[in-house]
Amino acid sequence: MRRPVVAVLAGGLLTLVVAAPARAAAPQGPGWVREVTPPFDFPAGVPCDFPVHGDPVVDAVYYKTLTVKPDGTPRTQAAVGPLVYRVTNVSNGRRTLGDAGSSALLSYHDDGSQTWLLHGPLLLRFREGNGNLPRGLYNVDGTAWRLDISATGRLTVSGGYRITKDVCATLS
Repeated sequence: MRRPVVAVLAGGLLTLVVAAPARAAAPQGPGWVREVTPPFDFPAGVPCDFPVHGDPVVDAVYYKTLTVKPDGTPRTQAAVGPLVYRVTNVSNGRRTLGDAGSSALLSYHDDGSQTWLLHGPLLLRFREGNGNLPRGLYNVDGTAWRLDISATGRLTVSGGYRITKDVCATLS
């Protein structure tokens, strides 16, 4: 099974405050699957000037495959549920929370690219020159916004989004 939305975009994909219940009820209806979200680490220079570590402190995201490709892999998936990371500057110990609990419709294209239609927050990591935002770790939010991920991992955010937190600046 392909792992769809996670909190921070690593390599091109792994995401990251809100008060949310530690456990959320599963969505109603058949086909919803719960997957545990792993912690993450980024070395100094990617995305911040210092090393960053993230631990999920609220993790109750559910995924549902809506359509499949001929080979059985997902073509479209839905994702819902709270996901909050504690993000730490490993150099100085400063911490903040990053919210990645978007509701999303994920489309996986045959060329390896992806389109995510989002409602709510996501933690996004941008490498130098690899997206339409500068290098950094951002909490991005909006009521109807889009994330396009090219087959090479380039990130493009568009639509009704706003940056609610520059995590690197917060942890400096």
